[in-house]
Amino acid sequence: MKIILEAQIDGIASKVDGTVSIKIGTQELDKNAAGDLFGLRGKHCKVLISDSNITTMEAELVDKQELVSGKKHKTESARLRAVLFLLSQQLGQDSETYYKQIMNGLIEHYKGKLD
Repeated sequence: MKIILEAQIDGIASKVDGTVSIKIGTQELDKNAAGDLFGLRGKHCKVLISDSNITTMEAELVDKQELVSGKKHKTESARLRAVLFLLSQQLGQDSETYYKQIMNGLIEHYKGKLD
C-alpha cells in the first residue's frame, strides 16, 4: 500500500532505545486515505520526507530500497520482563508486584554466590 500525504512535522524526539520518533500532522483526510493510513499503524514501512516536490526518480529510489526487518531487538532484561508479565497474568497476580518479587529473589540468589 502506498500513501502520499502533505504534512507538517509537529515533533521529533529521541527514544531510550536510540530510535527517533517523528510526529506528523496532516490536513483533514478523506475516509479512504484515513483508512489506508490506519491500516499501516504498527507496520514497518518506508518514509520519504521532503520540503519540495518529490521527483519520479526519488520515488523510484525509495521504492527500490529493500525494507529490513521491522522487528525490534529486545534486550535480555526486556525479554525477561515480558515473560514475567505473561506469567503474572497466568497466575492472576499484579504484574509489577510479581516482577519485583522475582527480581529481588534473583538478586538475593546471585548476591549469595559472591565471595
